[in-house]
Amino acid sequence: MEPVPTDFWGVVVPSWLGAVASIAASTVAVIAFINSLSAKGGVREIGEALNREPTVQGARTRTLSAAATAAPEPWSFDGDGRVATFRNTSGQVLTVSSVSATAGVEATLRDQFPLDIPPDASFDVRLRSTLGGPAVRGVVLEWNQGDAELLSRTYYL
Repeated sequence: MEPVPTDFWGVVVPSWLGAVASIAASTVAVIAFINSLSAKGGVREIGEALNREPTVQGARTRTLSAAATAAPEPWSFDGDGRVATFRNTSGQVLTVSSVSATAGVEATLRDQFPLDIPPDASFDVRLRSTLGGPAVRGVVLEWNQGDAELLSRTYYL
């Protein structure tokens, strides 16, 4: 039996180069995936930090700080990406006039507006993420305190 002639430069080298290139491409894909996970964690940390900073938007935007004499944040927010829970932490009835979501999120509320929330009561908003939305996503809550102006705040997921 005669040995089969092999074109070393035409067959063997391109095969080895293809194998090495596919391993390199897989390595780059794994590194990119790990970086995207860490970026998503960073965005989540930023959202949690923004939710801790009490900011209310009315006729003008105001940021409440520890030195300010304004009332404390009237809502506590807890969101896991599927359900957002808003609890009235003020000592008065708050009237919710709308709940909307930023791009990339769909918010669904079971009840009709306006929604009167007594002190220490809460309500849930069901959330559904859509594909292709921005990294920073949130829920916008609009409410009235008594006969006061309409206030709003964005809570980040």
